[in-house]
Formats: sequence, structure tokens, C-alpha cells
Amino acid sequence: MDILFLKDLLPTARAGDVKNVKPGFARNYLIPQGVAVLATEEALQRATKLRAEAEERKVQETKDWKVVADSLEDTELDIEVRTGPTGRLYGSITPAIIADSLAEKLGKEMNKRFFNILEPIRVLGKYKIFVKFVEEVNFNLTLNVVPDEESQKVIEEHKEEQEKLKKLEEKEQKSEANSEEELNKEENDQKTSSEINEIEDNNSNN
Repeated sequence: MDILFLKDLLPTARAGDVKNVKPGFARNYLIPQGVAVLATEEALQRATKLRAEAEERKVQETKDWKVVADSLEDTELDIEVRTGPTGRLYGSITPAIIADSLAEKLGKEMNKRFFNILEPIRVLGKYKIFVKFVEEVNFNLTLNVVPDEESQKVIEEHKEEQEKLKKLEEKEQKSEANSEEELNKEENDQKTSSEINEIEDNNSNN
């Protein structure tokens, strides 16, 4: 179904664009929401004006988003999360979570479609996320996934427990090594004693 967009619906289309979409999407969402209309001959007469207005908005939006992108180029976005004792997240970091966190930081609405995550983020650490605000404005955002206060305590307790277990294992291994060394020494002493006795017996017989 061909429709004429009356409003910008980024990144799908801008006002004035004529696109072919699924009938259900058009009838159930685009047309009822006033985002688009059927691309009739009468409607298409409005397309030129709509495109001109959309182009003006695009130029201004590009300038505005460029300012935002430049301000974020050398900064990190910290996201606090709940984790298990090993630092693995309960769930994963999604584009929607990044959008909400950045919106809160900047006081500016963000669309989850701006953020491209190649693989699910399920562990703590730093990540480079590709961000595209508009076609001409994109950059890599440094994302720092850190544990919340409660999770940090759990991680530290787990780390301390692991260190204790490691020391205990090392102690047991050292004890086993000493026992084996003593056993080998005892066997060598017995062997030496037997050899001495054998020599003495041979001397007596001679």
C-alpha cells in the first residue's frame, strides 16, 4: 500500500516521502495516528510542500544533534545494574536502557533506534556503542556498565570467599607436597638401609 507521510517518522521516513508499507501497519497505526495518508492524487499534491518543510527541519535537527554528539564524544555513560556474585547481569543492556540513561543525563529525549548493539551486554565492563542520531551525525559512545551498591557488596564478598578458598587449596597442596616428600624420603632411607645391610651380609659371608 502506497502512503504519503505527513509527519517525520525517523528513521523510517520524513514528511513528504511516499513509501510502500504493509496494509495492516498503515491502517492500524500510521493513518489513525495522523502520521500518513493514502497516496491519492489529491494527497500527493501536498508532497512538495511537505518535503520542503521536512528538509528545513532536517537541517536544523542535524545541527542540534551535532552539538549533542560533540558533547558526548569524549565522555562515558555510566549505567548501574544489578548483578550476581560473578558480575554477570540479571538480564542485559538494551538500546531502550541506554536511551533512558542518556535522556536522564542530558535532559533530552532519546530514541532507542539511535543505538546499535552488536551483541547482548551481559557482563560488567566498558563497551563502545555505535550511535546514529540522524544520517549525518554518528559516533561511538563509551558505555561503562557498573554494579549498583548492593551488587558491589555481593561481588566483593564473593571475591573474598574465592580468595579464602584459593589460600586453603594452596595450603592443602603444600601439605600434600610435604607429605609426599616425607614419604619419598622415608622410602629412600629404607632403601639405603637395606642396601647397607646387604653389603654387611656379603662382607660377613666373605
